[in-house]
Amino acid sequence: MRGHIIKRGKKYSIVVDIGRDHNNKRKQKWFSGYKRKKDAEDDLPNVINKLKKGYTDPANMTMEEYFNQWLDRKKSTVAPGTYEHYESYMRKHIIPGLGRWKISKLESYHIESFMDEINEKELSQRSKKHIYRILSSALLKGKKYGIKEGIMEDIEAPKVDKQEIEYWSEDEVMVFMSNLKSKNHAMPILLSLATGMRRGEVLGLKWNKVDFANKTISVTHQLKKDDEGKWELSSQLKTSTSYRTIEIDDDTINVLKEHKKQQRKDQMKCGGDYQDNDLVCATSIGGYIRPTYLRTVFNRTLERSSVKKISFHGLRHTHATLLLKSGVHPKVVQERLGHRSIQTTLDTYSHVIPGIQKIAATSIQKSLYGDNNKNEKANSIANAPANKI
Repeated sequence: MRGHIIKRGKKYSIVVDIGRDHNNKRKQKWFSGYKRKKDAEDDLPNVINKLKKGYTDPANMTMEEYFNQWLDRKKSTVAPGTYEHYESYMRKHIIPGLGRWKISKLESYHIESFMDEINEKELSQRSKKHIYRILSSALLKGKKYGIKEGIMEDIEAPKVDKQEIEYWSEDEVMVFMSNLKSKNHAMPILLSLATGMRRGEVLGLKWNKVDFANKTISVTHQLKKDDEGKWELSSQLKTSTSYRTIEIDDDTINVLKEHKKQQRKDQMKCGGDYQDNDLVCATSIGGYIRPTYLRTVFNRTLERSSVKKISFHGLRHTHATLLLKSGVHPKVVQERLGHRSIQTTLDTYSHVIPGIQKIAATSIQKSLYGDNNKNEKANSIANAPANKI
């Protein structure tokens, strides 16, 4: 059994080869979260020794062993960013707090005591809620290992005050776009505003997913980092509903056509050095636009335009908010954003609901009374005899 150390982002991981599966495919176990390479190197012999002994049967398995297995399974079923999120909270809080207990000994009051300790820490309420949700998700899947069913059902989740989302008005959008000077970076920003696509989805969009005839974009891939920290196109999106087809307007279609012409010019200028990845959003030589550099351009334009500061993700919120304020049905907005349910959309954009209610009231007014002589019609209805209404 062999292991080695690799760097992922700013941290180090131990990777151990543990043999081959039933398809003769190499299997590896990852142990991540080491801040220094030396820490990982020092722990490598312990990890290999532990793996050589093998995991004990579920009755004697520790919660740390179970949580590590849960993380291993999650790695192949969730987006990379989501996995890093899970792993971070597991390593920093959940495993240190509950990892030493054996599955057969874990009780509800142990978890309650742990959450009391978490609630007393100087963490944001949002972080405390994340810890609760990750722990709950992990324990829910542990029934077959002997974790008691409903072990967290009487433990309340930390309360989180709802934060207002960040978005721009139509005027702020216009001001920002007029100050955006980088032609290659204008396209991902425009697409996010026009479609509500996530940053990774925009940067992973290929031309073969843009249907000019039917004026649609199919979201099937995203730009993400692989296990070695290299950027790649992945067909694994955030959720099943993230795979979607979005209708786009005529102006956006025209902008895309002009952008494609410019890309052809760039390709002719570069010749054989051009990286033809078929990307809609690409550098001048056809390569991936790194999210970090896109953020730099975005923030630089924010300073120059003096509009309200929002994150790149705020463009997605802007798209949804402008649609809802224009009277577009929330179900349509949900489908464009790729939310799991309409409730997610309504909960996220509840600030727009009063505006939707006003549009509804105005609409029913026109239907009942028409545009002219509204007062006369209303009075005649109100004063009509009861048997004639």
